[in-house]
Amino acid sequence: MTSSAIPKPNRALRVRVCRAPTRAGVRCLAAVFAVLLVGTLGLGCAAYGDASDDVSSDPQAGDSDAGASATYTVTYTGMWTAAATPGGIPDGAHFSPLIGGVHNADAAFLEAGGVATPGIESMAERGRTATLTKEIEAVGANALSVLRKESGSGATEPSTFESVVLTADHPRITLLSMIAPSPDWFVGVFGLSLLDAEGGWVEALTVDLHPYDAGTEEGEEFSFDNAATVPQGTITSLRGASMFSDAPMATLTFTLHSAE
Repeated sequence: MTSSAIPKPNRALRVRVCRAPTRAGVRCLAAVFAVLLVGTLGLGCAAYGDASDDVSSDPQAGDSDAGASATYTVTYTGMWTAAATPGGIPDGAHFSPLIGGVHNADAAFLEAGGVATPGIESMAERGRTATLTKEIEAVGANALSVLRKESGSGATEPSTFESVVLTADHPRITLLSMIAPSPDWFVGVFGLSLLDAEGGWVEALTVDLHPYDAGTEEGEEFSFDNAATVPQGTITSLRGASMFSDAPMATLTFTLHSAE
């Protein structure tokens, strides 16, 4: 966690929305439950002992909630350059395995200003995914699937989930990655809905990802294994503060592949 003397501005997440020439006319028509996560990525982070290969788990297998479904391609692209951290890029700079899930509005795994759970702490400090996976699975019917994938092999490589299925009842995505090395800094989206204001599926969306401090570990440099923050702090934006500029650290792009 960074020093309390460093300002941490509360800025809204900047989102770029791109519309395709035609819009899929999708409304609630059918019952679908499936999640396919296809593809592999180059980076295996040996330090993350519980990180696995590309994995999808469905805590509600066998259920059949009614509602329209949509399949997205989701691409994470690291953008950790000197523009994002003007003070320099540390040796071995990379992002940890991506971890998150598809869920509804009744499930919230983290929020700015909130206190990090053990799963968020483990992800933010060491890039581990096992505890957060259990927390996602523990919300039962409120989660449709767990998303987990190895990140790229460095600071600027892309990672792609070829097929991620959402339903009208579970239209939200949380997807996170540790900034490594760091005390407890990470990027991601939390509870992002892919339904637009009219209840249709967003056709294309790119989200700029800026850094957050999990509030669990001291330190103002790019380093591991710092002293714990006591008492534990809150999840706070680091955009434009501490080691970071206003430039994004990464992006997430969501592209609608099909809907029914």
